[in-house]
Amino acid sequence: MAIVSVEANAQQKMTVVIVHGAWGGVHHWKSVADSLTHDHAMDVHRVSLTGLGERSHLASPDVGLKTHIQDVVNAIEFDDLTSVVLIGHSYGGVVVSGVVDAIPERLSRVLYLDAHLLEDGESYLTRHPDQKQKLTDRAEKDGHGWLIPVDWVNPMRDTPHPLATLVEPLELHNPERLNVPSSYWLFADGGKPELDERYFYYQRAEQRGWPVRSLSWDHNPQRSRPGDVVAALVKALNDPQ
Repeated sequence: MAIVSVEANAQQKMTVVIVHGAWGGVHHWKSVADSLTHDHAMDVHRVSLTGLGERSHLASPDVGLKTHIQDVVNAIEFDDLTSVVLIGHSYGGVVVSGVVDAIPERLSRVLYLDAHLLEDGESYLTRHPDQKQKLTDRAEKDGHGWLIPVDWVNPMRDTPHPLATLVEPLELHNPERLNVPSSYWLFADGGKPELDERYFYYQRAEQRGWPVRSLSWDHNPQRSRPGDVVAALVKALNDPQ
């Protein structure tokens, strides 16, 4: 009887896939993932995007947005994951949108965490044209023209980011993506949500009829307050949408 019970519990585990942001890596989400796995019995997968984090040695001018979308699609398909709760943070939201378009049948829910929520034909830099020249100049100066270096104090081991992934437009073609339940959380950095640089994406989610939430957290709470992130995720993922 005990063996049957364990197998039944294993079958009921919630499957979560986390996609990190630009200049980031799966190591930034280790504390959150470990807690969701060990304390809350979830099956958590962190996808390392090509050229970033532990895969920074694979960075090249050929790494673009489609590469990162395929990274996540492959991770889900090769592990044969179904009913996936897909979480995208920051730039990871752009990647997640492409994944939803590619394999909506494998997803049960999508959560955008302070993320770029794009439409077909938009890029990461579409809503931030002022950043395009700045990032391009950084790549030209210290990244061989295609790699945006880290130019801040770096105790969390951020890694340079391939410029092409931020310039390449997102392509969305599959209408089934619209049937995957999705929600959006804005991290307002302790300020007024409407003054936050990502408030536009919060509004876009609202216009789509998605559940939205505004929190006072900084942009990287997975680093600064992982316990709070875990508590909020557990509550949200165990509540019916």
